[in-house]
Amino acid sequence: MKNLLRPVRMCSACYRAVAFLLAASAVTPHVAAGQYRIIAPSGDTIVFTVDTLRRMLDSTRALYADLEEDPRVGYSLGFGEPVDAEEPEQAFPWNAVDVVSDSSAAVVTPGNLREAARAYYNYAVRRMRVVRYEDPDVSCDSVMNLEQGVVSSFIEGWIVARTLFGGPAFTPLDEFVFARQAGHLRPLIAVRGYRSLGVCTAEWAEANGEAMAAYGEWRRTVFPDASEEAEGAATDISDGRSATPEEPGA
Repeated sequence: MKNLLRPVRMCSACYRAVAFLLAASAVTPHVAAGQYRIIAPSGDTIVFTVDTLRRMLDSTRALYADLEEDPRVGYSLGFGEPVDAEEPEQAFPWNAVDVVSDSSAAVVTPGNLREAARAYYNYAVRRMRVVRYEDPDVSCDSVMNLEQGVVSSFIEGWIVARTLFGGPAFTPLDEFVFARQAGHLRPLIAVRGYRSLGVCTAEWAEANGEAMAAYGEWRRTVFPDASEEAEGAATDISDGRSATPEEPGA
């Protein structure tokens, strides 16, 4: 299955262009301040320094190299149907990436988020590493901590796509960036990632009611238009049901 549906690789000229852009922004900080930022619906803004973006870019390139060069890994890469922000489930990394085993994964990047393909590759590599080394007897709190690291890697790929490669805004994934910045990433995963982590999301949410409440309050302020839908997903978790739609005929 190795590289069955391979997208166009980033050419060396593209990387040189990014290097030039980063070098130029160091000379003109007012340009960097205008370009390297992500803005939430509330107007809250995160500005990224050149050094931070360079580190994220280097990490993303290293993970993709690992995906390509690890002889143990078989993978397929492709693009799927566009995903609407009103029904964003297929854009979430745990739905777009199918990690079959510790050395096998299929990545289907939403067709309207092509620039963010590198974010999904990040997730695939980090998730396979978790599967490879995970202890089946760890607590749900440990499972959530591991998933937080995996999703954080996805977030860095998304930031690189949004700030350096002209990727379009997609509010449901921009929320991941702001949630991590505000310390709410695990509650977001608990609400959004039920299928990939099984009962651990419900167990973690029940044991961390204050964190879940703080996330809900934060979300109503920073992402007000999406709060009602998230609250519905949180109710599904508390009832022991999946927060993602069931497959047709299930």
